[in-house]
Amino acid sequence: MKALVEAVRQGEPTLRFEIGENHAVVLGRTDEADWAVPYERFLSRRHVELRMKGGRLMVKRLTGTVNPVFHKGGEKEAFFLENGDQFVVGKTRFLFSLLNDRKDETRPDLKLSMSPEEIYKDGGAVPARLRILDLLELPELLRQKDEADSFTHIASLLRSVAGGAWSQIMRPGGRVLAMDSAMDSMGFRTSRTLIEEALKHAPQPFLYCWSNPEQGLSATLQEGADWAVCAATQIPGEEPLLFYVAGQGASEAALKDNCRLVGLIADMVGRSLSVQKLEGLKERLQRFFSGQVVSKIIESSDAEELKPKLTEGTVMFFDIRGFSKLTEGKAGKILEKTGELQDVMTAMTEEIFRENGVVLQFLGDGILACWNLPFPDPDHVNRACRAALAMVGALEKVAPEWRCGIGLHTGEVVAGSMGAKQLFSYTVMGPVVNQASRLEGITKIVEVPILATREVAEKISKDTAVVRRIGKFQPAGMNVALDLFEIHPLPEDTDKAKLFAKGLEEFEKGLWEESYEILDHLPPSDRPARYIKTLAEMHRRRPPKDWKGVIELAEK
Repeated sequence: MKALVEAVRQGEPTLRFEIGENHAVVLGRTDEADWAVPYERFLSRRHVELRMKGGRLMVKRLTGTVNPVFHKGGEKEAFFLENGDQFVVGKTRFLFSLLNDRKDETRPDLKLSMSPEEIYKDGGAVPARLRILDLLELPELLRQKDEADSFTHIASLLRSVAGGAWSQIMRPGGRVLAMDSAMDSMGFRTSRTLIEEALKHAPQPFLYCWSNPEQGLSATLQEGADWAVCAATQIPGEEPLLFYVAGQGASEAALKDNCRLVGLIADMVGRSLSVQKLEGLKERLQRFFSGQVVSKIIESSDAEELKPKLTEGTVMFFDIRGFSKLTEGKAGKILEKTGELQDVMTAMTEEIFRENGVVLQFLGDGILACWNLPFPDPDHVNRACRAALAMVGALEKVAPEWRCGIGLHTGEVVAGSMGAKQLFSYTVMGPVVNQASRLEGITKIVEVPILATREVAEKISKDTAVVRRIGKFQPAGMNVALDLFEIHPLPEDTDKAKLFAKGLEEFEKGLWEESYEILDHLPPSDRPARYIKTLAEMHRRRPPKDWKGVIELAEK
């Protein structure tokens, strides 16, 4: 003969232990005991001895323990538990039940279930015992109160409207979120078979009824109950919620009514919590994604979309050039500029969102953005370039005295939701991000608003932008040289483009005098040409002996 001892405490997982005839164990709080219940602080390390004998459980408090053991309303040092009895230490109930030879559950005499359509069918959707006002208050209750208070109220509502002896809201695995009982001395035990059936067929409610409570005791695991109803509801991204009510003595019509109302309340709670979760998710997503992308994420049935993954992405680094000089490095000056800065960042974000980009992070006076996430976009490189050009134009309108630098690179990145559960953050990581950041820094040196790598330049369509190679650069701290390209709006001045290309070619060959003479025909407004001429002048138009056509930068 075997028996089950269950440790039940609200808000904690139910722990289950099996014990055999003539078997003795010690119950306590730590691993020093045979059975440990770590969440009950009123248990000593070794608190009581339990021994199974003749189908009863002998409970004996050990010497040296501080806190009492309660049984049937009083403190006891030693006593026997019959099948269905319990004892209490602290806030934890220990429930004792025999396991029979039929997988410890007796088949119910009546089984009843309802589809969602049946629950809401005709006017019978709301039983007379459940006021329509109760249902209307549920969504607001779930919004205004914390989870514990809300679930306690709903457990009370479930029990009262069903006329049950007790009710419980829990998670699979036995973690009790709330309970309500009309018999305080009774332990709360549930039918595992009923719960499994409710989970399997969610959101359908299931009802079991045992015409003979004595036979049904092992099924309900609760004395004084001959029926039980359970319904499960799924909340996106969470374990299902289980709503369980049990009681005694009801007509078949009343039982059917109970089945409907438990299913109805479970469905209402599930819908309300799901809406709240989606609203919260939407609010957080709107920090990163455009409205179109947010809608697509919300509508997607694939919860993996935001999880970290290896993918191709086009990364943008935007920075306001010389912002520290504008504020003279003083906190007071920065504070004066926060209103203008907000206007600029708002305008920049609008342009990124317009091209379905993702705003990953605001970096003071900078922005990290990316394309091709979280959903693939075959035009992601062109979108990033169009956004960059639009951002330069928008800055001239919003803050004419301000200038910016933008770096663009594309390649393989790790992208997804990262950080702690309390703080949602969608970001990208990898060498591509670092190189895009370096390009933004180089825009200050060559004095152009947008720089892109060869990987980006080769994928830009001719009707998106003008692409002009400005040379090969090796950023400080990097071992690789990057071919960099200036991106500027259409149309292209073909003659000037050819002249610059020829001057750059001579420069990279080491013919700096010839390069200077060619580039000198371009206007002073051509910043890359002026930069190369300045480099040549610094070395009296003669390249270093180890010149390999790469401009090595000493600072980031």
